[in-house]
Amino acid sequence: MVWSLSYRPKPDSYPGATIVEGNTGRLELVDDTLDGGTNLRPEYVGFSGRRVKPESVPKAIRFGSKRKLLDYETARRKTVSDRFRQLIEEIEPGVHQFETIRFIAKTGEDLGNRWFWQVCSRLDTVHAEQTANYKRNPTFWQATLRGEPKLVFSSDAIGQAQFWHDKHLDGGPYVSDAAKVRIVAEAMTGVHFKHYDEA
Repeated sequence: MVWSLSYRPKPDSYPGATIVEGNTGRLELVDDTLDGGTNLRPEYVGFSGRRVKPESVPKAIRFGSKRKLLDYETARRKTVSDRFRQLIEEIEPGVHQFETIRFIAKTGEDLGNRWFWQVCSRLDTVHAEQTANYKRNPTFWQATLRGEPKLVFSSDAIGQAQFWHDKHLDGGPYVSDAAKVRIVAEAMTGVHFKHYDEA
């Protein structure tokens, strides 16, 4: 099975945030070479599956809520706690990019460092024969108006990957069943999963 990983806070609070130090613009890719896929334009590089220039990552963010920071937050940038970073490294060591971002409370209190997380695996993993009611445009798969869309992933194309972005899909990252089991077992907060078939 394959899962998409997204952000869902509990309680249901999606606080604002402000970049207060470092780059306030868009992330920049180390390598923006076109490869026939999507999400390489500047506004989408967080979903590209490629490394970003460290200097394009903010240095500090003011968090717009009094609630406790969750293990997974998407306030201005996708960040994870120390323990979530350690788990990702246990599951798939040395693959993904982590950069330090300091978080600051609304009151000005220093909340400590978190880790900007860039998934650095860009694959072509959709199973074209098993997928139904999707059409492959030049760069991405898009659901059609015919019937119930069914997106199926290819086990062979995924290989040993545990976290990845698909070069022909928006969203993600996508997560292996084994990685999802570990994340749930460790009770990581702020995460939500959606299931997809694998063949």
